[in-house]
Amino acid sequence: MATNILEELKLKYSSGSTATKLIYINVVVFFTLLIVDFVLRTAANTIITTTDLFALSSFDDLLLKPWQILTYSWLHGNLFHLIMNMVLLYFVGQMFLQQFQNSNLFTFYIFGGITGGIFFLLFQNVFNYSHLLVGASAAIYAVFFGLISYNPKMPVRLLLIPTSFPLLYIGYVFIAFDVYNIIASQNAGGSISHLGGAIFGYLYMKQFEKGNDFLGNFISRIEGIFKKKERSTFKTYKNTSSNSSRTNVPKDDYDFNHQKVEKQKKIDVILDKISRSGYESLSKEEKDFLFREGR
Repeated sequence: MATNILEELKLKYSSGSTATKLIYINVVVFFTLLIVDFVLRTAANTIITTTDLFALSSFDDLLLKPWQILTYSWLHGNLFHLIMNMVLLYFVGQMFLQQFQNSNLFTFYIFGGITGGIFFLLFQNVFNYSHLLVGASAAIYAVFFGLISYNPKMPVRLLLIPTSFPLLYIGYVFIAFDVYNIIASQNAGGSISHLGGAIFGYLYMKQFEKGNDFLGNFISRIEGIFKKKERSTFKTYKNTSSNSSRTNVPKDDYDFNHQKVEKQKKIDVILDKISRSGYESLSKEEKDFLFREGR
């Protein structure tokens, strides 16, 4: 029974969207760290917690634990905090993926979280807050306000409200709530990180619409390094035939399917770029690739 449930969860994760995968990861991290903290308190008899290691606190602590700028957004203070963020991520993610690709959602999420952490640190002395920063809210804000930047008039309908209204109006409510929290000194650091994520999402979308997805390209290059290492286990053969420009011949069905998927991903990215910015926004390499594959 337990094995079947585990296999079903694995299947849903592997076949799910980026939003689904992010929710799975956040939930697994939350309960894993709960167990680790329990072991540290009981078996190891120590007062050190995972929050001390991975939450964001100050510039001084960041110098000793630089990973905190990334890890803080995968932590949550309690179960209610986790549930609220994951529900928001689910609905925001679904709306975002109606317009963009999974890789785009990942870019906005990761760098929105980083920007939110930077804002938290920059304004720490200004507003004199000393609490730790945890939670995915800034990352989710980046995705949400990126969508607002792209389509502020997108009609949305909330539960129990019969009429729809522009997505931008919900953004106004979120911003007003965070500004109030800052003024009232209620979780000011958290609200400032939210605003940092929102600003990143809104401004980066303006560049993204112009075809300037430099952060997404950065992530793709990193992924390419690891994929290149994986593909290095397969032999490549040079085709000397004048009727073909290919240099890599698939070794087996796995290699063939892998190459096919990678080509389709590249085609999807180019077509998405054309839909946003027009054919002239393509580089010469992208135009040549599209021409070759379209023959």
